[in-house]
Amino acid sequence: MHDGTPYEITYGSGSISGVVSKDNVKLGDVSATTFGFGEVDTVKGVAFYASQMSGILGLAYDSISIDNLPTFIDVSPLADKSFAFQFKNLPEQSYLTIPGYDEAAKVEDFVFHNVIEQKYWSLRFDSMQQKGKPVIDMTGYKAVMDTGTSIIEGPKDLVDKLMEGIVVHRMCRDIELLPDITITIGGIAYILTYMDYVLQVDAGDGVMECISGIAGQVFPPTFKYMIFGDSFMRKYYTYFDKNLNRVGIALAAL
Repeated sequence: MHDGTPYEITYGSGSISGVVSKDNVKLGDVSATTFGFGEVDTVKGVAFYASQMSGILGLAYDSISIDNLPTFIDVSPLADKSFAFQFKNLPEQSYLTIPGYDEAAKVEDFVFHNVIEQKYWSLRFDSMQQKGKPVIDMTGYKAVMDTGTSIIEGPKDLVDKLMEGIVVHRMCRDIELLPDITITIGGIAYILTYMDYVLQVDAGDGVMECISGIAGQVFPPTFKYMIFGDSFMRKYYTYFDKNLNRVGIALAAL
């Protein structure tokens, strides 16, 4: 059913526009009736043309959705409004659990971090450090857990400082010599090795290419966020709990 309200959303990788409609939507065994969503009429950006995605399902807070449309998890009749993502190197092995989480997907207990700003899933960000280099104080910035981002991404000046001297060779030469990176969120240190932050991509014919899973972008000075996407969540199983506005992080099972 057409609502007819026009909308436009700009992402880091492009933009979409169209009109708002409503329908009954089912995701697995979970249904949301008269769920408002954006029908896409126009896309801009290579990512949208190249991608095989059918759409984007927002699961953060409705304070940042277009016209404050309620998210799927909020519209659903679930009493337990929580979910968790298990990310693997192969897309077909990755999955979403809703509601709750998959006990078999983690190998340790969750450490819970309170959401400090109900827009993105924003957590207190203490610091980050390349092994052997000075600690980078991230006071005033927020760590955002974002399943819609493939890598770890943040303001270019800070990422450049974190990655100083780290060169990821396209043909994966000497990647095992690259230093660990420590991300401290809410007083808890999360360590990423080269196996976590270097993406090894199949270039065909059995040849592997390597690219960095940590990148800097030029953001406005008011953008005080570091976005932790799949590069972080492949190693750390992440549980999003809207009941108590917190995020649980645990070492993921292999």
